[in-house]
Amino acid sequence: MITVKAPAVYRNERGLLKQSGELVHAIGNYALVIGGRRALASVRPSLLPSLEQAGVQVHVETFDGYSTRQEIESYTNIARQLQVNVIIGVGGGKVLDLSKAVAQESGIPIVSVPTIPATCAAWSALTVLYDSDGQSAGYLPLNQSPVLVLADPDVLSQAPRRYLAAGIGDTLVKWHEFAVNLNGNAGSLALRSSVGTAKLALDILERHALEVYEQAGNGQVTDAFTEVTDSIIVLAGLVGTIQDGSAHAAIAHGLHDSLTRLEETHDSLHGEKVAFGLLTQWVLEGKEPQELHRLASWLHQLDLPVTLNQLGIESDHEQAATIIANGLALREGAAQNLAFAVDAGSVKQAILRAHELGRSLQQHGDYTAAEQVLRSISSSH
Repeated sequence: MITVKAPAVYRNERGLLKQSGELVHAIGNYALVIGGRRALASVRPSLLPSLEQAGVQVHVETFDGYSTRQEIESYTNIARQLQVNVIIGVGGGKVLDLSKAVAQESGIPIVSVPTIPATCAAWSALTVLYDSDGQSAGYLPLNQSPVLVLADPDVLSQAPRRYLAAGIGDTLVKWHEFAVNLNGNAGSLALRSSVGTAKLALDILERHALEVYEQAGNGQVTDAFTEVTDSIIVLAGLVGTIQDGSAHAAIAHGLHDSLTRLEETHDSLHGEKVAFGLLTQWVLEGKEPQELHRLASWLHQLDLPVTLNQLGIESDHEQAATIIANGLALREGAAQNLAFAVDAGSVKQAILRAHELGRSLQQHGDYTAAEQVLRSISSSH
């Protein structure tokens, strides 16, 4: 059995939020709007007046924390007390994940309004859970995706480009994570569909990511920017919601979850942690030095972390690598589909090798110097 969860409607159009009232009114006429302070400020001139004009009653609640089970319960109680009939989540991944879970617990639909292009949370039927200290606490599968996604490029293009880079990182990871599972599960139609969708996203990013990143944050909306944001929200979202119950190893995301155990990394974005996790996966795969350098250089050009230091880990890298490697948890049976070893020892060495490659990129930039570092690390480990 294959299941696909997706929004009923996704729209990515300039000035969209100024027309959002009628779209939301078709779903519900009393909305609990949950958003971060900066996110709400960015949509206040467009979203809220449009809702009011369309006759949608609004109650606004701010959210600036982690999507914990306690916070989900707290905001669910607010929704029930108010007796709203639609949730509108406004912001980035954490607030959208919280809002989706609140909607499910309340038994009402949700409209997602992403204000930064940093993840596929606006689309996905999943809530990433944390504890109150910011450590990963697993995942909450949702019955459905948001019923409506309103992505307004006029808002998304104003976001600091760090968020765009994080979204690019989170999206390019998808193909690399899913494709390695074909080694032992090539008969899975759902997996092949996910890999194909992820490849389309990867192709878009290879064509446009660097160009769009260089122009990001100034409000400029181009066809390339729209394609990149569609790949981050739609394609990456689809990849994770085509399922048949088979297990696959999501190494980079697993390393992200483990990295959250280290308090020093809490200022790093989801896509930044995942990007370093992908660099580690490339080392685990045993990619040739020249290809490994090419891929790592792409991350480096996007200012995504290629060293532990860039994730906030300034000292005792060996101990940090041990903690991260020991904390990597893959779904039961998933590792058997891989053509390379994923055990604590090999992962630790891969983390340290990835870090050393990143340092060589920062110090030298050219392939010859980085290749020498790679070969010396390979022979020493």
